[in-house]
Amino acid sequence: MTPVIGITAYDDEAAWRNWKARAAMLPYAYVNAVRRGGGRPVLLPPGGDQDEASATVAGLDGLVVSGGPDIDPARYGQPRHPKTQPAVPIRDAWDLAVTAAAVAQGVPLLAICRGMQVLNVCRGGTLHQHVPDLVGHERHEGTPGVYARHRVRIDADGVLASVMPEPDYFDVPTYHHQAVDLLGDGLRAVAWAEDGTVEAVERGPSELGGLAGFVLGVQWHPEQGDDVRLFGALASAAAERAATRSRVLTPMI
Repeated sequence: MTPVIGITAYDDEAAWRNWKARAAMLPYAYVNAVRRGGGRPVLLPPGGDQDEASATVAGLDGLVVSGGPDIDPARYGQPRHPKTQPAVPIRDAWDLAVTAAAVAQGVPLLAICRGMQVLNVCRGGTLHQHVPDLVGHERHEGTPGVYARHRVRIDADGVLASVMPEPDYFDVPTYHHQAVDLLGDGLRAVAWAEDGTVEAVERGPSELGGLAGFVLGVQWHPEQGDDVRLFGALASAAAERAATRSRVLTPMI
C-alpha cells in the first residue's frame, strides 16, 4: 500500500496561459520528492478551520509542511522585525492547524524550512527574525529565485542521524533568513550550520516528555536535491501508520 502524504500549499497570485488569479499552488519539486521517496502526494490548500484540519490529517498517512513566507511574529509574541515579510494569515492558520493535528494524532511529519519554523511555533517556541543580524552574513539565503548552499552537521544520536548518518559537515540547499530561537516543547535541536544556526529539530526522548512518532523538521530544502532519504523515511513511517490503520479498519470475518 502506497502511503498518502499531504503537502501544505501556498495561497498566492499565479499566472498560467491566459489567466491570472488567486491559486493554491506548490513547487513541483515537493511532489516529485514525495513520489521518489515512496509516497502518494496530495495537495492541502490553506483556508480550512481547525475541524477541517483535524479531519484532513486523520485521512493521511503522513504530512509534509512545506516552505513559504515568514510567520507572523505575533504568533510567537514578538514585534515585527523590519526584514520580516508581510503576514499571510490564511497560510499561518492552516499550517499551524494541520501541524498541531498531525502531532496530536501521531501522523508522521516532515517539516521543511518555514515548515520547521511552523512546527517550533506550534509547540510554543520562538524564531530569530533575521539571521544575518546574528551571524553577520547572508549565506543562508540565496539570491532571488536561486537557492544557496551551506554546510551542516548532524547530531550522531537521534532519528535524523539514523536517516542521514553523515560523519561530518555536508552541503545542503538553503533559502531562509529566519531560524529557530527558543525550542518548542518536546523538540530538540539535532543539526547546526557552521555558524551555530539550528538546522534541524526532532521529537525529544519520550521519557523527557517528547512527542510521539516520526516528527522531524529541517531548515534546508531537501526537495531541491537528489537525496530523497528524508522523504523515504517519512514514507516508511507513513506506510507503517497505513498498515496499522488498515488492520484497525478491516472488519473481522
